[in-house]
Amino acid sequence: MVSWGRFVCLVVVAMATLSLARPSSLVKDTTLEPEEPPTKYQISQPEVFVAAPGESLELRCQLGDAAMISWTKDGVHLGPDNRTVLIGEYLQIKGATPRDSGLYACTAARTVDSEAVYFMVNVTDAISSGDDEDDTDGFEDFVSENSNNKRAPYWTNTDKMEKRLHAVPAANTVKFRCPAGGNPTPTMRWLKNGKDFKQEHRIGGYKVRNQHWSLIMESVVPSDKGNYTCVVENEYGSINHTYHLDVVERSPHRPILQAGLPANASTVVGGDVEFVCKVYSDAQPHIQWIKHVEKNGSKYGPDGLPYLKVLKVSTF
Repeated sequence: MVSWGRFVCLVVVAMATLSLARPSSLVKDTTLEPEEPPTKYQISQPEVFVAAPGESLELRCQLGDAAMISWTKDGVHLGPDNRTVLIGEYLQIKGATPRDSGLYACTAARTVDSEAVYFMVNVTDAISSGDDEDDTDGFEDFVSENSNNKRAPYWTNTDKMEKRLHAVPAANTVKFRCPAGGNPTPTMRWLKNGKDFKQEHRIGGYKVRNQHWSLIMESVVPSDKGNYTCVVENEYGSINHTYHLDVVERSPHRPILQAGLPANASTVVGGDVEFVCKVYSDAQPHIQWIKHVEKNGSKYGPDGLPYLKVLKVSTF
């Protein structure tokens, strides 16, 4: 014997899983389940790509079977054309333009439980991107000098300074580091676009960690774009290093549902069934699971609206 029901995953604004075992048909018995922690299906932050207008752009989707990969941009299916080339696990765009900016996703076609990979693309004058390293809890960036050995400033860890170009999504935290040494201990100051960078120049200001020779800006916005230069100096000399920051604005789109989900399912009476709803939303998503039910033998009320029962509410 098979039990039938109609369930809906409603995303108000990145995955939700629903498990059921003989749900009650009484609307008045509606209960809300407590929030659950993210599961293995939750979609992570998209990888950020920045390209200059006119350049070629290449995205790689590592999902195993390259022959079954499909691509979307802002939720719309992508096919090959005179500028877009699909070869195996690669998506190539020739002569990128600002209109190519957006949220790209790749999935394994005809596989409802596969992972999706997301890419945030911004076609701008900036050329490269990457996430910044976190500070450590130690003090390896602070170098103690023998008081008798006077020395001009010098860099102590150039590996943490190799990446000059940084592109990050809006609202993220940015950290620039210039670990240095010298005797006497050098001072550090920061410039933005060649001018002294003061707290009042930025809404929310910024933090300077002298022990780590770092500048930290929280919740960056497009107006934070520019060149940031650390100037390290003492009485014996001065050195400087410049970073370029590009802030990628968040994609202004509605939540995107993975194709094929939620999928229909059937089970015997007394059995369990699971529905999966995979969603990407740049803003914090609010997800509801609802079931269409009958009341007094009718599926619709006097106002013409269907009777619904809220089964689960989740916010990740």
